[in-house]
Amino acid sequence: MSPDRSKAEDALIARMRKGSAAIANPASLKGLIATITGAIILLLPDLATLALSTIAFVAIALNGVLDIVFALRGKARQRKSRNRFWSLLRGLISLVFATFLAIVTLVEPTGAGLSLAIIVGFLGIYLAIRGAVVVVRALTNRDIDHKGVRITGGITAIAIGVLAERAPFQVTNALISGVAVAAIVLGLLLVTRGLRRAEGDVPTTADPSTDDIPTVLWDWIKNSDIGQEHRRELAQTLYYESPGRLSKRSAWWVMLVLSVAIATFAVLADSTAVVIGAMLVAPLMSPILGLAGAIVNGWKRRALDSALLVGLGVAVSIALSYGLAAWAPVAVAIDTNTQIVSRVNPAIVDMLIALAAGAAGAFATVDKRVSGSIAGVAIAVALVPPLSVVGVCLGAGRIEDASGAFLLFLTNFVAIVLAACAVFVLTGFARPAALQHRASGILTTVIPFVALAAVILVPLMFTSQGLLKTASLQTVSQRVVDEWLGEDSGLVVQNITVEADHVTVALIGTGTAPAPQGLQQSFKKELDSDVAITVQVIPVEETTVTVPADSE
Repeated sequence: MSPDRSKAEDALIARMRKGSAAIANPASLKGLIATITGAIILLLPDLATLALSTIAFVAIALNGVLDIVFALRGKARQRKSRNRFWSLLRGLISLVFATFLAIVTLVEPTGAGLSLAIIVGFLGIYLAIRGAVVVVRALTNRDIDHKGVRITGGITAIAIGVLAERAPFQVTNALISGVAVAAIVLGLLLVTRGLRRAEGDVPTTADPSTDDIPTVLWDWIKNSDIGQEHRRELAQTLYYESPGRLSKRSAWWVMLVLSVAIATFAVLADSTAVVIGAMLVAPLMSPILGLAGAIVNGWKRRALDSALLVGLGVAVSIALSYGLAAWAPVAVAIDTNTQIVSRVNPAIVDMLIALAAGAAGAFATVDKRVSGSIAGVAIAVALVPPLSVVGVCLGAGRIEDASGAFLLFLTNFVAIVLAACAVFVLTGFARPAALQHRASGILTTVIPFVALAAVILVPLMFTSQGLLKTASLQTVSQRVVDEWLGEDSGLVVQNITVEADHVTVALIGTGTAPAPQGLQQSFKKELDSDVAITVQVIPVEETTVTVPADSE
């Protein structure tokens, strides 16, 4: 063995020992466990659902047993007949409910998910009622402090409760995946902190062997502070202030007008490439990130200034696109224009994209090493194109489509602000002193965005539910028609249109289609309802001209 190889192996072993020692503390080990657990939940959703369902009905059953024990063996001072009666009643109801959940989990093919959905549905009803009570009390009681926070919190509870009651399966899946992602992020933070601590990159005042996770996280935030000089540099890019305040704002408005013009003409021409160009030059991302930075730093003037700039930019964008669409010599077929159709029905996935894009944009803003990625963020989350669609649809009198496009912009705006706030705190752009001494003021500013996000989630969830139902129905319809035609048929499916009580099947090819009564019976079995069937067969004429023999 050569000396150089031996040194390389020794260095590798030393690094491995150093890495193992770095995470050989309770905080890092908890982070490692959290990361592994979150990954397992994402990779094995059925197993995670079964485990959570089991934990839920065991907890409910245990709570019922404790209530019954209290009713039968409560302390002397608690042995009022009324208290004992209600404890006994709660205990019996809890046991019956837990038994019902256990039966559903064991009997139904998707019982675990159904059990969780039932629990989420009941919790949604309770949460909505509780939120309504909080709002009413805050509005009617003059002596309550922090009315704004209570009202926005109550509205958030109502919106989440309505979602949980109306779409329990979607909310359950969102909660499970959200908890898994949060566990992975938290775990990676704790493990990374252990590695940085072992390498001596940052000083530490927390003891990972004894401190709890919140203390360790606060230590991370304090030691991630980027410093006043770097913070001032970033502020110069996010806020259009002196020196050169007027020139900076003039340039911003010029770029906004140009990007809106490009986006509007691209929408009218139904050109994806040109829309991407409008995304690249659109300047709305900067004041939105500036708003998030001002919120977490407690900069009220900058927050108001950024919010006003965004609001004026939105109004000007819609008005300009409305005017350009009215004067453009282009006849727009809104129902077939892909740039419009793709932006008038936002779904929950659009909010997820905006959350990820907002986090990426905030991280690229703080870290100079990845600042070049901001262009990709601009493409990933659309800000100006939806506003252009709003103006075009308003000009065409399509108020509903304009509302859908504006909802997409509002979704992107709120998601970017919330994600950027979280990233700015974790990457050190937020001042630790402001987070510590102005926590209540920062929370008061953030909570309305959380409430708005919860309210926006209601139509997004229902749109997603409708899209999933439509996609599922289309898949079932395709399978039914393929089975009806058979493998040897010369006909192929060109299009299937499924309406409330009518299915239209367009076929193309050669041969004769089977009797439509069989297809009607198959659809009745799958859809559990009677539907009318229309079969359209487009014949194919094939003419072949052979090569003349004398030309060879």
